[in-house]
Amino acid sequence: MLRRKMLRDIRSNLAQFLSVFILAAVAMWCYTGFQANVIGGTRAREEFNKTTNFSDGWIYGAAFTGEQASAVARIGGISDVQLRTEILGKADEKYNTAELYCYFQDSQTVTKPYTMEGAGYDPADTEGVWLFYRFADAWGIKVGDSFTSHAFGQDITKTVKGLVTTPEYEFACASTDADTDFHNIGFAYMSVNVLPEGSRDYNEIVFTCGDDPLKLEDEISSALGGRYAFLADRKSIDGYNRLTDELDQHDSFSYVFSAVFVAIALLVITTTMKRMVARQRTQIGTLNALGMKNRKIMTHYLSFSVIISALGCLAGVVLGIFTFGRMMVNLFSDFYSLPGWEPGFDYKSILLSLIIILICAAAAFLSCRMILKIHPSEALRPAAAKTAKPCIFEKLPFWNRLGFTVRYDLRDIARSKLRAIMGIFGTMMGMVIMTLGIGAYDTLGYVKDWYFGDIQNYESQVLFKDSCTPEEAFGIADTYTGELISADLISIAAEGHPTSDDIVSCKLTVTEGKGLFQISDEELNVTQLEPGTVAVTMKQAKRLGLKKGDTVYWKRSSDSEWNQSRIGFISRHPSVMGITMLRTDYEAMGFEFKPQMLVSKQGCEGAEKLDFVSAVHSKSDLRAAFDKSMEVMDLLVYFMVFFACLLIIVVLYNSGNLSFNEREKEFATLKVLGFKTSAIRRLISVQNLWLSVIGVLLGIPLGQAPLQAMMDSNGDQVDWPCYISPVTYVIAAAFVMGVSVIVGFMFQKRIKKIDMVEVLKGME
Repeated sequence: MLRRKMLRDIRSNLAQFLSVFILAAVAMWCYTGFQANVIGGTRAREEFNKTTNFSDGWIYGAAFTGEQASAVARIGGISDVQLRTEILGKADEKYNTAELYCYFQDSQTVTKPYTMEGAGYDPADTEGVWLFYRFADAWGIKVGDSFTSHAFGQDITKTVKGLVTTPEYEFACASTDADTDFHNIGFAYMSVNVLPEGSRDYNEIVFTCGDDPLKLEDEISSALGGRYAFLADRKSIDGYNRLTDELDQHDSFSYVFSAVFVAIALLVITTTMKRMVARQRTQIGTLNALGMKNRKIMTHYLSFSVIISALGCLAGVVLGIFTFGRMMVNLFSDFYSLPGWEPGFDYKSILLSLIIILICAAAAFLSCRMILKIHPSEALRPAAAKTAKPCIFEKLPFWNRLGFTVRYDLRDIARSKLRAIMGIFGTMMGMVIMTLGIGAYDTLGYVKDWYFGDIQNYESQVLFKDSCTPEEAFGIADTYTGELISADLISIAAEGHPTSDDIVSCKLTVTEGKGLFQISDEELNVTQLEPGTVAVTMKQAKRLGLKKGDTVYWKRSSDSEWNQSRIGFISRHPSVMGITMLRTDYEAMGFEFKPQMLVSKQGCEGAEKLDFVSAVHSKSDLRAAFDKSMEVMDLLVYFMVFFACLLIIVVLYNSGNLSFNEREKEFATLKVLGFKTSAIRRLISVQNLWLSVIGVLLGIPLGQAPLQAMMDSNGDQVDWPCYISPVTYVIAAAFVMGVSVIVGFMFQKRIKKIDMVEVLKGME
């Protein structure tokens, strides 16, 4: 009997229960969609790290020996130790002289190359080279092809024996690219025996320890006698840490989006059950009078929310894994190199589903228990009409001058506060999410204009080979009236004798200060460097607690001594983090200025034919590469806009539907009094519009902070200032207002079909 009653009740309250189903489904869709990507990626990384015996620590220095490696291996807690030589070289000209990190080893114990195709890496094979498979795929390089790399000032031509990858290059991006382009970045493994005797000095010791390697620095320093540059952990490896930041960002998104929809579902189920139980007061009293226990009646009413929310959660889990989750994995697999990355699922999705179901059940319980406390004889009689008290709005001094529609809707809002809160909160969160989605596009355009319009004050970019001499660079700079740029990997700190916890790995950019490669301050205004000072990027300065006027300590990866410079101002750059200084200051400190790039306002046609030039890029080429790298943003934007639209439509329709059902008798009375259908429909439309306006106004200031948090969650190697244009607020607000008006018209037919006789009979 109760089962049939439940089906009838669901059918008669279909709109409200459908809203609960949709909101529960979307909450789990958001959660499992993002989590499928995170869980699958985390599992794939764990297996990848285990298979390759991925390093926990990196010791950088110069001329490491086997005795030093053995001394490190004897430290308690350290498991495996590996010597290797790493150098940033170049690929051959026919591969656009792409950046190529070359690794030379005599064994493979730690961070072993993972074979994707061909033979496994053999450090004893002096005839072979093992290439990054994404670089090889981009250029169509096959196993068995001949490949030439340029390192240590020499050409090294070997046969491609295998295509590999490593956890160090899950993310790979050339220093000249805004984002990943596998044509311009790669790595190669070779035997150390291919190098001449004088070039076989190892500059890295990598090791595993199963714990934080920075805790072992005192022991490592003692074992090496202090003869090393610095110690790094996985957080310092950008190729690994960038994906860590990405997965952490998606993990945060999964909880934030789910929480919004669960909160709205809670309001919907509360208002729906409260209304339904109040209308069925007499039925509940009858069931009590027939001997049915309160526990069974309560279970019956709880089953509404439990079944509907459970079905919604199930639908959301399936949709999340097989639609959005799969799309996320496919999209991010184009940018990150992680073997075996598939959508994942774990117990947390089941746990969250249970939490959503329990929340909905608790809302239904709170709505039902007041009726069940009433004695059956009392419940059999209709509820006494509430005493009509003046609402708070009636105390307004201009109340009597307001029109009928305004006064009617204000009284209704005062009497149905929960429904009003649901409408305001729902439209507010919809406004926030839509602002986030469209604002991400605004930010993309803003950063693009900042990067290509302000920082890159040039039209052409010429990249030099490692073999390029300073004289050759100075000569081409005179030919094309350009500015020379040098770059190097460095470590920076706030103190002269820092521990590893206080060291940040970043880049040193040296410019000639001619105004072609420009620097922005914290307000994104182009600022000239004062001679004798350096600019430190904002995120690195905040991490070290540095500010304008402080001293920053830095050293190159090949040096052992720390240098110091005064900070002229804090700078910002979208993708290059670290220190910028003038060539004159760099040379005054005793360093040789070795240019790696020329920038010019002229078109540098013909420069690519020079022997020491690796590539020439126009600004249009760089813009096209930037646009392609931002394809991943499109999916997130579409996702947020779609669910924002869905949230606003569901909330406003549900609010209007509840309002209609609660006031059906009033509408019938108004029709008897001669009110037209359009006038009654206007009552619903005006109220929805008011709630929407309030929600929009509350949501406008809430969009900026979460958008900036979303951009900052990409890690310390990316700095994107968020920007939301006024047009975005107008578009989002107009959409909310438009949906509100449309929802009002959706009730036109229902108002017209009100049976005045039947409704008024029910009032007797």
